[in-house]
Amino acid sequence: MPRIRASASISFLIFCFSFIHSSAQTPGDLWLMKAHDARRTGQSRSNGPREVDPNQSWSVEAPAAFVLNIGASVSDRGVFFGSWGLIRLDPLGRNSHFWDKYDGQIFGYDLDGQPLWNDGALDLDFTPYVYDFGDRQDQLNAHNGTVEGQAAIDTARNVMYVGRGDGKLYAIDPDAGTILWRFTAFNPQLPDDPDGGGEVVSAPLLGADGTIYFGSWGVGPYETNAFYALNPDGSLQWRFPADSSLTQRPVFTSPALSPDGETIYFGTWFNDADITAHLFALNSQPTGPASDDARRRWSLDLHNGNLNVWTTTLAVGSDGTVFVGGLQIESNKITNTPLVFAISENENGEPQYKWPHQYVALRDGAQWVGGIALRETEGVTRRLYAVTSNFRNANDKEEGELYALDPATGSIISHYDPSDDVPAAVGGLNSPAIGADGTIYFGVRGKYQQLFVNAVNGHVFAVQFDEATSDFHKFWNFEVAGHIEWNHTAIGPDGGIYVASSVGGPAPIFPFQPDEIPSNTTCTFYAIKGPSNPVAVEETPSQPNNFDLAQNYPNPFNPETTIRFNAARRAEISLGIYNALGQRVRTLVSGQLFETGSHQVVWDGRDDAGRTLPTGVYFLRLVVDNGGLTKTRKLLLLK
Repeated sequence: MPRIRASASISFLIFCFSFIHSSAQTPGDLWLMKAHDARRTGQSRSNGPREVDPNQSWSVEAPAAFVLNIGASVSDRGVFFGSWGLIRLDPLGRNSHFWDKYDGQIFGYDLDGQPLWNDGALDLDFTPYVYDFGDRQDQLNAHNGTVEGQAAIDTARNVMYVGRGDGKLYAIDPDAGTILWRFTAFNPQLPDDPDGGGEVVSAPLLGADGTIYFGSWGVGPYETNAFYALNPDGSLQWRFPADSSLTQRPVFTSPALSPDGETIYFGTWFNDADITAHLFALNSQPTGPASDDARRRWSLDLHNGNLNVWTTTLAVGSDGTVFVGGLQIESNKITNTPLVFAISENENGEPQYKWPHQYVALRDGAQWVGGIALRETEGVTRRLYAVTSNFRNANDKEEGELYALDPATGSIISHYDPSDDVPAAVGGLNSPAIGADGTIYFGVRGKYQQLFVNAVNGHVFAVQFDEATSDFHKFWNFEVAGHIEWNHTAIGPDGGIYVASSVGGPAPIFPFQPDEIPSNTTCTFYAIKGPSNPVAVEETPSQPNNFDLAQNYPNPFNPETTIRFNAARRAEISLGIYNALGQRVRTLVSGQLFETGSHQVVWDGRDDAGRTLPTGVYFLRLVVDNGGLTKTRKLLLLK
């Protein structure tokens, strides 16, 4: 895998920790999952570049990847992304019925563009394209090999999780580039069916205790639509629904957690335009209710008058409001309208529309909401940004804009068409990323070469929204080779912008040889960086960078250990101990108000019932202001 260009970048160690897990010093904030964090805010605490330095920027090629989808996740160790791959003939030499899109890969590079393992690519499982199960022969699933969901990185356990079209969630060692374990989604009625689980399209999400959440997308009559919660060892914590399927409700939106981590939200999609989607709120706790009815806090039918609504993306505000993007299916079932809406809960815990007109239509000619992001300062959601995009089969469409909305009312304050500044920047926009200083970064799709459609390169933009004038101002525009296929920008701890471009139109329907690299199937991944200077990290009362959780001492310990933490200001703090399965075993502090300064707590190795716990690895979780900040440390109890 050739490296096109790279240069050494200078790192400046600025003390910061990740929103979910990391407690080590890093150059800046980490982008550990889709849209940065567990609430999917899309906002980093690091600044991205205000200008592009070509000497610091780099790019790498991904041969035969065809499409680099979804986006990158970035830790201090490196940047990770996935590909679709191509349909291939069976490398085992079986007859021509055995062919598969089996070579969608995971790629890993350090922040200077050097491969982390082998040539930077990790092969995942070979899965037969044609199934022979029961009375089903020659049943097809064209998406087995695609890496669909953006990776989620657990820095406390040094594990990366990513979903694939073969219905599996993979746990990967990001340092070694090896598969640690696989969890296969399943159909409870056909537990041995290799095609029974549904594709993992939504990006996995990490809870503060290490729980991994994701949904599945059933294709055909045998796969199921369901939502899963896994323990860090890959065992099933719970499944919703437990014994059946979300009928005709594939899980498309990547899930998000409430600020306190007690509720998880996701939305559904439909293959039938006559059926509406749902927004679900589930109890996220591992020891929560056993039945589906008890697990579901609420669900909401989504329709705008007599028109059905599907969901594409969501984020949760600092006050627990669920902001959702999607589309309205028009009566002709051909055109549709991008929509955004906001859901809060009433005093009885029931869902209600927050905005006066319920749904806000973004009528710029695009087809759906491609992403949303929340600008938050001082613990308050100040601005909602939404972008509009188009389906892949609408390759000729040039529409797509960035919107600034009032999160309290849904009023559209301003909108920005990037082609007004750069005429060649056309097509739908990809989900925005927000720097600590409020700069907004997003990709513009462009077009791929097709009959009657000329190729147009994609672009990456950095813009600023001026609150005083309600105008957008462009800082820079970066043209990529190829188009940007639903590949969301990510901000790295070094302040770099990480994004990929793709090359192809509809996937070729004929199989290639196993080692063949056809023309026009090599994608490019970019790190767009500014001049070498320290990465600023915004300090706000809601996200301070000097709430510190020290490593317990002694560690390993027996029979007791001292836990020390520092409060940067007066704050409500909780401390809990979790086992390796993600189950809370001891509550040390629950929502207690602490003054500014250093504090310590002693743990004697017992659970809440007073029983002595066995030897093993445990995790200490500190939560500030009901989830405004979370930190985790690993503890080892020896008997």
